[in-house]
Amino acid sequence: LFGLLSLLLLLLACGGTSADALCSSSSSIPTITLHNGVEMPQVAAGSCFRDASKTDSNPSTILNNPNFFGFLPERAYRSLTLALEAGYTHIDAALVYRSQKQVGAVLAAKFISGELRREDVFITSKLFHGKMPGLTRRGSTLPLDDMSPEEVADAIEGQFELILEELGVGYVDVMLLHWPADMDSKDEGNAARRLAAWKVLESMLERGQARAIGVSNYNEHHIEQLMKDGAKVLPMVNQIEASLYKSWDNIKAYCDKKGIKLMAYSPLGLGKESLLNDPVVNSIANEKGVAASQVALRYLIQEGYAVLPMSSSEERLKKNLDLFSFALNEDEMKKLAELSSAKDEGIGLPSPYDIL
Repeated sequence: LFGLLSLLLLLLACGGTSADALCSSSSSIPTITLHNGVEMPQVAAGSCFRDASKTDSNPSTILNNPNFFGFLPERAYRSLTLALEAGYTHIDAALVYRSQKQVGAVLAAKFISGELRREDVFITSKLFHGKMPGLTRRGSTLPLDDMSPEEVADAIEGQFELILEELGVGYVDVMLLHWPADMDSKDEGNAARRLAAWKVLESMLERGQARAIGVSNYNEHHIEQLMKDGAKVLPMVNQIEASLYKSWDNIKAYCDKKGIKLMAYSPLGLGKESLLNDPVVNSIANEKGVAASQVALRYLIQEGYAVLPMSSSEERLKKNLDLFSFALNEDEMKKLAELSSAKDEGIGLPSPYDIL
């Protein structure tokens, strides 16, 4: 049954009903239909460029600035230019990444030249991120535990407007609440603050400033509470960490049941062990004649996720997009599915279940 469902999903994604349909061009990116009818491209170029390697014992990877720890938005210029030229049509952004002005500049160049129109690009962005001392500037995060619902609503309206200004567009295709609350927060007021922020997104959806709205890092209880407390619109998307080494099975099962589509961030992992060196992944990659990264991303694609790989390498950008010229069979999917339970290794962010 698992293999049959995977095959059916693949055939639907590739737009065919024969074996030949399993090998489609990477220039044709399948879309996922959100529950309001919006078509979301299944592969997006990420824009969270950062160097977080600095520790007490290790310098940063920036040779002339070993003490650096933070976001590097300047890397977005070339990466996203190359991504658009390679055929990406979906860009994943966020206010906290500090790279939206760069995203806007890259898009502006394409719009000016006539190479692209606004309608040709699908933009996802995120707001409502709690404070991260030492990493983010003032303005891109909020001291959520200290805010009333009314203060949250006002701040989110301002953040939404700032995002549109930084991107240089009149609307986004998807806007997400980045986190349910401050990381690891157990504050009793979190649910009321989430609802206040969500109602702003519902208003922006009604006004057309977002074509779809959703959440990120939410567990099933957060979403259930949101709807119980008075949300009118069920989230259309939930963006969560997902890779061969990390899965939130209960969140996925809930979202699949409710028709909430999943987006996988850090789909190639950033943990202590590199999943790209995993012998199971590389064995399958060698048999298919593809890269390990393509196998890791293809697995998530067949599981129904939209994936958000990020790179500054033209070669890797192209490989990360070329996910539809091959398929994983039932046995390969089973072998890969076993890795997340065996490893359970994420990138170090808090669990959605540790946030009230």
